[in-house]
Amino acid sequence: MIAALPDPPTPASILTLIQGIERHDPGAPAALAFRSALFRAGMEADAAGGHAALVALVDAVAAADPERADARTAILCAAWADLLPGPNG
Repeated sequence: MIAALPDPPTPASILTLIQGIERHDPGAPAALAFRSALFRAGMEADAAGGHAALVALVDAVAAADPERADARTAILCAAWADLLPGPNG
């Protein structure tokens, strides 16, 4: 039997993880656990749709709350640094 791939993460699921990070001090165990989960979600998104899927999630998170867009984009870029395309594409 072939195992089904998990559904790719949604913007709502990514926002939930980011909100978990925001609620805790950066070095707190809970924040580290949320960051780890965010990295795994990025790996799933990348596996499902490549860089386009990651960029779409970053854009959706930024659009969801323009006042927090910069901080949340920074969280995603830090978590997904090895997954996101560089400045030259």
